[in-house]
Amino acid sequence: MQNTLENQDSSDPVSDIPEIGRLSAGDKVLVGIMILLVMFVLKYAASIFMPLTLAVLLSLLLSPLVFFLSRIRLPKRISAAIVVLIITGLLAGSLIVLLGPAGQWLEKAPESLQKIENKLQKVKLPIKQVQEAAEKVDDLTEIDDQSQGVHVKLQAQKLSDMVFLATPKLLAFLVLLIILVYFLLFSGEEVAKYLVQLISSLGRRQCTLDMGHSIQQEISRYLFTITTINICLGIVMAAAMAIIDMPNPLLWGAMAAVFNFAPYIGAILGTLIIAAVSFISFEEISRIVLAPGVFLMLTSMEGHFITPQILGHRFSLNPLLIFLSMILWGWMWGYVGALLAVPLLVIFKIICQSVDTLQPIAEFLAGTEKVEEQPEQEALAVSPE
Repeated sequence: MQNTLENQDSSDPVSDIPEIGRLSAGDKVLVGIMILLVMFVLKYAASIFMPLTLAVLLSLLLSPLVFFLSRIRLPKRISAAIVVLIITGLLAGSLIVLLGPAGQWLEKAPESLQKIENKLQKVKLPIKQVQEAAEKVDDLTEIDDQSQGVHVKLQAQKLSDMVFLATPKLLAFLVLLIILVYFLLFSGEEVAKYLVQLISSLGRRQCTLDMGHSIQQEISRYLFTITTINICLGIVMAAAMAIIDMPNPLLWGAMAAVFNFAPYIGAILGTLIIAAVSFISFEEISRIVLAPGVFLMLTSMEGHFITPQILGHRFSLNPLLIFLSMILWGWMWGYVGALLAVPLLVIFKIICQSVDTLQPIAEFLAGTEKVEEQPEQEALAVSPE
């Protein structure tokens, strides 16, 4: 009896945790209900969780810089403050440079829409001449045109009111974000290690500090790599727009860099915006088509060739899951959620790849077939990357 108790005490408690595939139907229902509750909490408490999530991602992105400054004997608090001040200054300078052109386009939005409508009327005119139109249809068309003109003016007024009302909220969001990033940079490492250990305790082995640090390093490497790729894309896009004489090329380069965090949807939305600007700015069909064509070509090259070659298969994701993830996070947190959807999905995949029990989820996220089972000794071996 005593030997039995000793064997039970010496057994690994983690091995007693059931795998996901072995959960009963009732347990799976409870897990589903818990996921739905978490989703609704994240949606209705977005003012808290959205800056916190963004701050965690930024702290993981900037942690290598803090580590570098710490190696030259600077205290961690001072290193974090220096990094936050430098990044805040760079972002503030970029916003000052870009807010002028963006504000001009915002003010000219009703006039731009009117120009688009006038040019479209020239395209519609030959079609109307071919069609047989009655006088009543012509009257209805005139009424529709007048109502659309009034609608544009009201929409522009509402848009300016929304921007004015959103400014205090945006400033509060940025201040909260900067404070959270600073505290996470010098004191969030221990919390991150504890959370990684807690998540990894679902596996068949105890999570060591080395494994938690490996996961944190891999997430930081991914965020740094994808951010660098997007910045380079923005620089190339701005240069290309300047070469073809597009107005405000820096604005479109910054737009390409930000939109590229949302694959597929960001490229499509950016192409549509560039097409509208080109339609307003130029008269020749060749020049109108050139700008959106260049934008689509550069984003396609980056998305299909450059990024997969740099990141490799480990960070690949199922395109359908990318699209569904952006819809889900966009529903919960708006456009910020749509931009954060793919980085969050990749981070979740990295954690799943590092935990034995969650390996099937990682394979499902990658959209690949399940590989042949490795021998038990190789499956239990920890391979720090």
